[in-house]
Amino acid sequence: MKHALHLLTAGLLFATAAQAQTKLSIPPLSPTTRIHQNFSTSYIDLTYSRPSLRGRTAFGGLIPYGTVWRTGANTITKVRFGEEVKINGQTVPAGAYALLAIPDAKEWTFILNRDTAQWGTYDYKQALDVLRVKAKPTKLAAPVETMALMVENLKPASADLVLNWDRTQVVLPIVADPDRIVMGQIEQAMKGEKKPYYTAAQYYFNTGKDLTPAIGWLDEAIKASPTYYGYYWKAKLLQKQGKNTEAVAAANKSLELVKDDKNEISKAEYMRLNQEVLALAGMKK
Repeated sequence: MKHALHLLTAGLLFATAAQAQTKLSIPPLSPTTRIHQNFSTSYIDLTYSRPSLRGRTAFGGLIPYGTVWRTGANTITKVRFGEEVKINGQTVPAGAYALLAIPDAKEWTFILNRDTAQWGTYDYKQALDVLRVKAKPTKLAAPVETMALMVENLKPASADLVLNWDRTQVVLPIVADPDRIVMGQIEQAMKGEKKPYYTAAQYYFNTGKDLTPAIGWLDEAIKASPTYYGYYWKAKLLQKQGKNTEAVAAANKSLELVKDDKNEISKAEYMRLNQEVLALAGMKK
């Protein structure tokens, strides 16, 4: 009894001493990384921990083939989509998901799972999968020491989620539909008081839409406030429509107004831009 009491007392003293120790800040072997990438009309967020090789072989070694992997180290890798996207033609609603993978020598399986609170894959439940898609790995020319997940090849409606580690690269294409979202926003905004004339007109110009309504919006903006900026954009749209005479008139009006700009940098910039429109319209000022 006396011996047991001594052990209990020693244990309590050890616990108290441990609690009293100074907390150390030790470099993590697999540091956590957070990526926020603007994409389409919203974003893609990634949170994951980055393991390193440290003399080991990644796939088929440290990470066995054919088993569900957390796509990183420590806790589960998380991906959040700010809007609905498609992966391999399958719709993925906006929201946060655990990003898992099943590596293999010739083909990988990527998984999106609803359980973002799991640690590793110890409590992984396939019933909570939202998506399973295949991807072909390719061999890198040189080994990558520390695993990297990146959002690359960014375009307005598409991007690639790229995994590089050791000599392996795997790419997961992601597709969005920003045009549907933006056109809905424009339709709704044009019913309100603060109409986004310039932004909407520029979107039509940049996406190759019918410019007739866009020029009408610029006319409304110019009517409310005649600026060299407004006339310049009207000239660009008219020139793209092939209405060169009207484009020249708008560009010349922009040049006339920009002379009063007190900012010499913006004045020089818009003089140059308008001269470009005039050259494209076939008439130099």
